[in-house]
Amino acid sequence: MNAVVVGGGITGLFTAYYLAREGVKVTIVEQGKPAQWSKAAAGVLEFNRYKINRINVKGYAGTYLKMLRQGKARIKTWDWKWLIAYVKNYGREPPSEIWEELRRMGEFSRREYRRLAEEKNDFDYSEEPLCELGVDVEREIEEAKRDPLGPRLEEGQCMGQRALLYLDAAKIATELLADRMTRELADAKFVEARAVEVAGREVRLEGGGKVEGDVVVVAAGWWARKLGLPVAPLKGYGFRTNAKASATVANWALGIFVVPLSRWTKITGRFDLDGTEDHKPAEKVLNAARGWLGSFDVIDMAVGYRPCTPDGFPIVDVLGGVVVATGACRLGWTFAPALGKKAADLALGREKPGALSAARLR
Repeated sequence: MNAVVVGGGITGLFTAYYLAREGVKVTIVEQGKPAQWSKAAAGVLEFNRYKINRINVKGYAGTYLKMLRQGKARIKTWDWKWLIAYVKNYGREPPSEIWEELRRMGEFSRREYRRLAEEKNDFDYSEEPLCELGVDVEREIEEAKRDPLGPRLEEGQCMGQRALLYLDAAKIATELLADRMTRELADAKFVEARAVEVAGREVRLEGGGKVEGDVVVVAAGWWARKLGLPVAPLKGYGFRTNAKASATVANWALGIFVVPLSRWTKITGRFDLDGTEDHKPAEKVLNAARGWLGSFDVIDMAVGYRPCTPDGFPIVDVLGGVVVATGACRLGWTFAPALGKKAADLALGREKPGALSAARLR
């Protein structure tokens, strides 16, 4: 069996990985380097807490408008189909089936990260609390008691401040895991080209080329909109730095994540509805971080376009014979193993679309 995976981000890499483990010959079509658009992420894994992705809950629109007024976010890309779907889904609570699916996926992803780290922890996997600053600690702890995923939260201290501690978190170095997954796929074929269309079992490339397979999986993030799906790009920026930090911290007042790793400290920020190549807001992330952490040097910067659905939940489905896995938004790395496995199982005919099918958004 031959499979073509469109998209070499972290979900695409895990999809290809699970297909290859089943003896499938895999071709990965990616316009840049493997995981180029995924590396911007902080690398914080939240296996049983989904609040960061709930962009359609009541009150979120007001929160985002406040971010816009404060210059902490911006809108540069308008997708009316996505906005209409967002309005339709605003304030709508998901059915229990979705929470049950997310629980299973979180457990699977945690097991897989642990397994990969036990084989060789060459990507800085570590399970340790996530400190959150700038939040209402008491309210968050009370909300957690009603959370269907059952996250463990408690009050604590972090970097000299009162903080909310999410106890079930883990972290990774996204750049190092991307390298690891690429090595795991040594027998796969990588085609560095831009996909412009998927027609059945054929992927047409910019410039006139094409790639064919027995099955096609689209795991190309925001590109999935070409299949008619409501997916929008929520852009963020990630910096590898030599900043000094003693804990993994989400500073919501500043809008930045700080993740200390063995070789560098990752600093990330922004949640802009922006699919453009204008990256001017990146400087605001650095300014906010330096105002808090002091002076540091930047090793490099990565840009990511988080694929977000109107309800904040992923899509894993089969559309016109094409398998699609996208929409994990801010939790793409957290759920990448589970999304990749589900996409591979769909491609192999081992299961059918479930609670995360695109049908819920129609």
